Amino acid sequence: MAIMAAYTDSGQVQGKAQPTTEVEDPSYWTLHKLKQAYLDYLWLKRAEIDEQQNSRRYRHGSQWTSAQVEVFNARKQPVVTYNRVGRKIDAIVGLLEKLKQDPKAFPRTPQGGDGADLATAIVRYVIDSQLRQVCFPYCTENGATDGIGCVEMQLVKGDKGDRDVGFNRVQPDGFFYDPKSFEHDFSDARYMGYAKWMDVDDAVSLAPEKEEEIRFQMASDSELTTNPDRDKNWFGVEQPSGRRRVRVVDLWYRHRGGWCWCLFTGTTKLIEGYSYFFDEKGDPICKFIAFSAFIDQDGDRYGFVRGLKSSQDEINQRRSKGLHELNSRRIKAEDGAFTDPEKTRREAVRPDGMVIYNKGFEMEFDDQARIMNMEGQLKFLEDAKNEIENFGPNPALIGQGLEYKSGRAISLLQQAGIAELGPFVINYKNWKLRLYRAIWAAVQKYWTGERWVRVTGNQDVAQFIQINGVGIDPQTGFPKLVNALGQLDVNFIMDEGPDEVNMMADAYDTLTALATQGAQIPPQVMLELAPLNNDVKKRLIGMVQQAQQPDPMKQQVQQLMLQGEAAKIQETQSKTALNQATAQEKAQGGAHGMIERVFDAQQKQQEFRMKMAEGQQKIGLEHLKSRTKMMGDLANLHMTAMSHGQQMQHDEAAHQQSMMHEAQMAAIRRQTAARPMGGLGG
Repeated sequence: MAIMAAYTDSGQVQGKAQPTTEVEDPSYWTLHKLKQAYLDYLWLKRAEIDEQQNSRRYRHGSQWTSAQVEVFNARKQPVVTYNRVGRKIDAIVGLLEKLKQDPKAFPRTPQGGDGADLATAIVRYVIDSQLRQVCFPYCTENGATDGIGCVEMQLVKGDKGDRDVGFNRVQPDGFFYDPKSFEHDFSDARYMGYAKWMDVDDAVSLAPEKEEEIRFQMASDSELTTNPDRDKNWFGVEQPSGRRRVRVVDLWYRHRGGWCWCLFTGTTKLIEGYSYFFDEKGDPICKFIAFSAFIDQDGDRYGFVRGLKSSQDEINQRRSKGLHELNSRRIKAEDGAFTDPEKTRREAVRPDGMVIYNKGFEMEFDDQARIMNMEGQLKFLEDAKNEIENFGPNPALIGQGLEYKSGRAISLLQQAGIAELGPFVINYKNWKLRLYRAIWAAVQKYWTGERWVRVTGNQDVAQFIQINGVGIDPQTGFPKLVNALGQLDVNFIMDEGPDEVNMMADAYDTLTALATQGAQIPPQVMLELAPLNNDVKKRLIGMVQQAQQPDPMKQQVQQLMLQGEAAKIQETQSKTALNQATAQEKAQGGAHGMIERVFDAQQKQQEFRMKMAEGQQKIGLEHLKSRTKMMGDLANLHMTAMSHGQQMQHDEAAHQQSMMHEAQMAAIRRQTAARPMGGLGG
């Protein structure tokens, strides 16, 4: 939390510094009212503050009190800590990061589709550059541990002559709010704020005109703290190093229908002003955007540690007790059996110990009772471990112990783990949605200069989008603004990812089983039901459809082959007609030499057609193999096919003409053979 960066940057909207002699301004709260608001929180939320401190200790493995450790050391019992709470919190953070979703803007009017895409790109750019890695995971951790996650918006100096939007993660141990607030989103809170210790020099830089009051104030601000563990070395005004500290409070509050803010110490106001952030309707909003994991019947906010603390304590204590039982041994003996009982006690628990007792006295080791105690401790220990492991992100949800489970069984186990996180996930998503809307409203107001935004598309291809640029209108020829953010009107919702098995997934599993048994399922149907992103589905379906379209080269080769087959059929028909004519001529005893010459000519024509058909087939196959040179080769193939087609038509016409001439000659010969033989005058 950088209070100093928030109020000293030249890009920040500056407030009004209060004069040394304070005059009550009805436009703002008085210093007394500001301090009382913070003190009300410290007084009324003491139980919540103590629980948050204890939850942070459990999250980080500090789960034994100093009194417990002292007792264990006195009885020589080992202090054992198996931090299952920390692992569970880490699993919750990892799960939400795995299920993370991106914002999506939708237009409010049918003409605003392009503007919605632009707004989506801009908000994603802001999130990826400032929130995705540095705020979201840690706010999730704070919400799961302390019960409250929060970020603060800032205005910082931009590099384009305007102001930019910045963010800081708010530490829960310094955050405070209206104790009468009971909503998860703090929408009913009259004030929210943050307090921290600062060096006196840093505090003076916030309000140089108040240097005297800041440097010479006493410890009147030491009450303005929740006393977190990490402030133990900072608490107080005077430090051993000589550096002085001062408690600074940044309070935002509702006043006269809007939001105001004030930066103050225990004795004076530093600066104050009106809210400089607004929602999509233009109404002032608070710069603190927070959410709560859970709220109990008393209105206290808490995280997951409250439900895990009892099981965690049982695991630690039973394991510690079990080890103590193993390291101890109970002896039953008569008074006077041992000369030195303490030495006997030490020897009894050693693996190579030797117990010496006086003759005539009875002595025995009570090992049976010790074994029974051990078995009871281990049984309860196993129950406690199962209780804490099966809560929330269970082993199935993080991929453990699923070696022999079916896909459907794994899905059901994972759904059960996610369902237990339902309220937390809902509050977390609503918080992110409010944050997206605040980002868009701030960007529309304060991004006034021209800039380029780098976004990454679905194909992981970087693109640059111009914002508030100047271009030329192609219709009028006059300059116009390009992607002016202030003219866009959009609304935000969140895209829901495929985080559960639905009816489409069930249908996909059924069709997959049918396909393995030999059923013919169209690829388009399988891709439509597959658990893939919509963009991936569209690409794959397009590739399948493109592959199913006929290839023009293959079609042309098939046409050439069909033409060759047609030529063969025509050739067969011509041979048949020729054979019939030859048979008739032989029967009538005509001129055999002429028929033989005609037959030879037909045979040569047949061989020529065969060579032409083979050449056409070779050309088609060569073109099919050289697909990479499709355009040029296709043109050459077309010209070659046209030339061969014309030649075939010419040869066919000549052949038909020859056949007609031959048929006429055969008819003449028949007529001549039918006449009676005689002289010329006869």
